[in-house]
Amino acid sequence: MADGALKGIKVVEWAHVHFGPGAGMFMSDMGADVVHVETPEGDAMRHYATLWGNKFLLDHDRNTFTEDLLRNKQSLTLDLSQSEAREVIYRLVDEADVFLTNFRPQAGIKLGLDYETLAKRNPRLIYAQGTSYGNVGPDKDSPGLEMMGLARGGMMLGSAILGEEPVYPTMGLNDRLGAIGLLVGILSALVARDRTGDGQLVSTSLLGWQVNLQAAAISCVANTGQPMRPIPRREQDDPNYNVYQLGDGTWIALGMTIHPDKYWPLVCQALDRPELIDDPRFSDQERRRQNYGALIAIYDDVFATLTWEEWADRICRYELISCKVNGLDDLAADEQIIANQYLVNLPHRELGSWWYVPTPITFEKTPISIRSEAPHLGQHTEEILAQLGYSQEEIERLRDRGVISRQVARAAS
Repeated sequence: MADGALKGIKVVEWAHVHFGPGAGMFMSDMGADVVHVETPEGDAMRHYATLWGNKFLLDHDRNTFTEDLLRNKQSLTLDLSQSEAREVIYRLVDEADVFLTNFRPQAGIKLGLDYETLAKRNPRLIYAQGTSYGNVGPDKDSPGLEMMGLARGGMMLGSAILGEEPVYPTMGLNDRLGAIGLLVGILSALVARDRTGDGQLVSTSLLGWQVNLQAAAISCVANTGQPMRPIPRREQDDPNYNVYQLGDGTWIALGMTIHPDKYWPLVCQALDRPELIDDPRFSDQERRRQNYGALIAIYDDVFATLTWEEWADRICRYELISCKVNGLDDLAADEQIIANQYLVNLPHRELGSWWYVPTPITFEKTPISIRSEAPHLGQHTEEILAQLGYSQEEIERLRDRGVISRQVARAAS
């Protein structure tokens, strides 16, 4: 396989949970060499056990989160409270292109891993800092996780029908979004470095990207004063931009809100209701909005007589904008998702096989790749130290002093 676009880019990832490691994961998929630095006890995500009743711990000391976030990476364990551990980081940084972290800035200052300290050692270094709330303002130093970004950024109430409780939309949404934002910043800074020769500090936040994700809605609310909240399906005033249940239980989505009058006769034909085309209640978009309740009721009745196979055929025949509403457990059977490798099943040396969610970008000449499963805790510690010039005797001394894991990490069998 050809090398990825970031082949030769060296990343030191002192990051935890999802936000920071997610950015490093995207870079590793693109071919970058990523060293994930953990405490000897391991990243908290290695021990994350349950949420919503779902279990994440697997056999062989593995975890569903780390299989995703740490793929293609090397694991180095260091007790950074000890100066000898920080010296290891400094040696890595001297040769690195990117230092990636989502620990709070004061943690980096305390340990001597802040931007100013590392930039003095390596002026070409891109220092990528992810925070919860941004790098200025009254809460810049406050701790936070994904839930805080979703909550404070308006997503949890913005996703809830008026009068109902806040909604947690799906696991990892804000973290993944923040990781993509941090990736964009890193790649842009690397391009700028090619032009100027200088590294720089790049910073973004979970809150910032959560706000940005909702820009279309926020622009309307902030500039017009109109509230914007989801409404019940039967109160949607554009019936052709709504969801409906078929007779076989499948839910489908209609998406014909752009050029609605163009699609109107096609929808009527697809529903075998051509008489609706000239029905004065529905003859143009404004009338359909005024009489949305009656039209939704008609749609409900017709869709209840169809199966997904029948409706899928009509989508193609009339070139409608419509699709099935998938659940997460439907994705592995979706031919379009599999064809584009948005979800892939690959061999795994310990788990047999594993479903991965690769970076969904296609490069003609420098492809995305998943080259190795997530490492065990500290699996590459000795290898990395040896590459940095440490002798076996020095490595054992670091182990005895607890600078690195006392137990020799095992490789995947």
